[in-house]
Amino acid sequence: VKRHTIILALTLWIKMFSVRLDRVRQLSPSTRDYAFVRLDGQAIDYEPGQFFRFVFEDENGPFERSYSLCNFHELHGATLDLVISRVQGGRATRLLFADDIEGLEAKVTGPFGRLVLPVDAPGRLIMMATSVGLAPYMPMLKKLESLNYGRVVLLLGVRDSSEFIYGSTLLAYAKQHPWFELRLCLSRQSATQDYEYNGYVNQQLSDLKLDPDQDHVLLCGNPHMIDSAWPDLRRQGFRPKQVIREKYVFAKEAGASPARPTEAQKQLIQEKLNKHR
Repeated sequence: VKRHTIILALTLWIKMFSVRLDRVRQLSPSTRDYAFVRLDGQAIDYEPGQFFRFVFEDENGPFERSYSLCNFHELHGATLDLVISRVQGGRATRLLFADDIEGLEAKVTGPFGRLVLPVDAPGRLIMMATSVGLAPYMPMLKKLESLNYGRVVLLLGVRDSSEFIYGSTLLAYAKQHPWFELRLCLSRQSATQDYEYNGYVNQQLSDLKLDPDQDHVLLCGNPHMIDSAWPDLRRQGFRPKQVIREKYVFAKEAGASPARPTEAQKQLIQEKLNKHR
């Protein structure tokens, strides 16, 4: 009965739609961004920061990957912007980093995820990311233009400046919005600009002198970064509700997608079932 309830709930609340790849751009030697357009022309319904599940198909059959939306210029149109890094041996990499893939189609479900802006404006909002973990923060920044959040700090960890994706956009944003601070943390290159810092992104957690009674922290990216940052934040007095975490796990397996609902889908369905009881 429980399984049938989950499947019924999936049918009612999780809508699947089709998309087609419209554009691909090379952002860095290892990273591209992709614009997928909904075939039904409908606007995307999501909260900035959430992710969607894409079902692609290759010579071995269908497989699933999850990607946060990176929409910035248009939050709720029919286009889903993604930023994806190459993964050695990755099944999605073989498909998405091939030549001449415009027109590629996929099935999409979502949105999912808790990495969204706090309802109540914190004293400071700290956005912490590594590499393509920046993706969910781009639509958040666009939404923040219409909110009164006070101070917002983006901590972005990269190996060197070649990995500073959307750099011109972020630097222009910081110039236009005095309440926004960008800190680019370079682990394999010396800092030369006033917004650059030497070392790993986690080192900034102590330099910022965070206030656990007022600040709110979002963590997205490398699992090792997040696993290191969370204990540090706990020691500073932060509680779980003040720190939202989302790990980017780069899949290498070549297996097809499971037919059963994913854990994220099951959690979403259970929340909706509880709400409507």
